[in-house]
Amino acid sequence: MPHALIVEDDPNSLSGLSAIVAADGFSVDTATSLAEARAALTRFIPDVVLVDLNLPDGGGLDLLPNLPSQPPDGTLPVIVMTGNATVESAIEGLRHGIWDYLLKPVNIPRLRSLLARIPRPYELTEEVQTLRATLRRLGHFGPMIGRSDAIQHVYDRIEHTAPTESAVLIYGEAGTGKEIAARTLHEMSRRRKGPFVSFDCRSFAHDINGSRSADSILFGHEHGAFAGAERREPGLFEQAGGGTLFLDEITELPLAQQEALLRALDSQTFMRVGGTNQVVTDFRLIAATRRPVREAVADGTLREDLWLRLDASSIALPPLRERGEDAVLFAEVLVDDLNREVNASGFATVNKHIGPNLIRECLTYDWPGNVRELHERVRRAYNASGEVIETLRADEASSAGGRRLNGGSVQVTVGTPLADVEDLLIRATLDAVGGTRHRAATLLGISPKTLYNKLQRMKLS
Repeated sequence: MPHALIVEDDPNSLSGLSAIVAADGFSVDTATSLAEARAALTRFIPDVVLVDLNLPDGGGLDLLPNLPSQPPDGTLPVIVMTGNATVESAIEGLRHGIWDYLLKPVNIPRLRSLLARIPRPYELTEEVQTLRATLRRLGHFGPMIGRSDAIQHVYDRIEHTAPTESAVLIYGEAGTGKEIAARTLHEMSRRRKGPFVSFDCRSFAHDINGSRSADSILFGHEHGAFAGAERREPGLFEQAGGGTLFLDEITELPLAQQEALLRALDSQTFMRVGGTNQVVTDFRLIAATRRPVREAVADGTLREDLWLRLDASSIALPPLRERGEDAVLFAEVLVDDLNREVNASGFATVNKHIGPNLIRECLTYDWPGNVRELHERVRRAYNASGEVIETLRADEASSAGGRRLNGGSVQVTVGTPLADVEDLLIRATLDAVGGTRHRAATLLGISPKTLYNKLQRMKLS
């Protein structure tokens, strides 16, 4: 049975917390001061510590140096309870390594949600840890790929940060894999069984969300909150309940919503648009940006207080040009994936592999578009090559010729829906190559399986 230590000087609060924690399957020991807590820690190692921020003989954070390391994550989960949380106290707590904090009076569902994510003894075995270390040496870390020193440092940061509940900022150049890193962090966290909700904040600027306001997208709305609100709609905060909310390009989030987001993180509550009742938050925030963060703060596109909250736990992703032979590893893995995709489609049986010249190109090219560009170029080269893929430029001659094939062309009127443009282009390309789907897929820069799926949608197959 997992064990909890509760440090609280108010007898009523201590009694109520003990009953709740015990009901959730923990054995409980209590202390009413730092001195009693330190004495208790000499007798046993708890699986979780709940500590009041203000105690008769000092602050709750003063207990942290006395806590032992706890496998498998190397840190003992500490939940700080406070009646007057501020941004400054939250940041201080996160930098001291606390797991999360609760506002008083303690919200019971939120406390139970946190307790449910406390690892039970031996939840992760030594064999799992050994397997993870072996996979890291082979270049696999969850969905992430790479074995360079630069990316191993990122793996270390993710392993250290994942078990906590702190908000995280991931930053790096475009195409470095920020969403993949966020998904990896989620899958290694105690929230991995919950949803991973991803949202690109640039959509606010492009107004792709129709009539829904930014507040409605974040917080949701009640029935009748505005014209067209025919029913209650959950926002991103509710959709991510029990899991992780990933906000990409956080500097594109309007400043008013940045303030509202920070307020929700501090109070652990929010209100739907048109609502009158507070809703308790239960998500972990991961934000990402390609912009230099200090530059965004300086020019006013990122609130400094939000940045300070996120920067308490931040992860920098290196560009591909600084990752040594990882580009070659990416190319090999992608070609293997493409082979499996083609073979599974039933169109052909292939076993393509990369040649020595392509390896040299991977190592010498600067990759300004990073991993995203590598995926694009390798996929195009795969579609344009035979059994051995010798160059990243294999598609250039065939693509140039394909655009002039049989003198064919497609005229499109400005404003034509993109789906219609795609259908026109697929039809014209198939006509140009006499209906040969594999050749058409190569010219279109997509896999045969993708073309097949599009044709199914078009009902042309």
